[in-house]
Amino acid sequence: MRQYTRQNLLKKGKLLRDTFIVYFIFEGDPHSSDFKPRYIGCTGSFYWRMVKHRRKITPQTKIYIKEFATKVDALRYEKRCIKAWQPALNVKYNTWWQYDLIG
Repeated sequence: MRQYTRQNLLKKGKLLRDTFIVYFIFEGDPHSSDFKPRYIGCTGSFYWRMVKHRRKITPQTKIYIKEFATKVDALRYEKRCIKAWQPALNVKYNTWWQYDLIG
């Protein structure tokens, strides 16, 4: 996965049109033991998704992305990551009976 800042993402988002992206929004120090994502999402339009998440993104936020060629693969990866990490802002999908809602 690659790491980007918000300004880099808005520039790079226009170039990532033919891929599906799973993104991780992290907050805090990456060397601490409680470093986990605040939000995990999947999109085909990365630029507009970052515009939508502007309230979740601060200058200290770290964003990692992973690119996929197909939407099915991206949604499967997103589902596995949400199950494993259980991010704080993915409240809708953090309960076991709602995992089938994504992918």
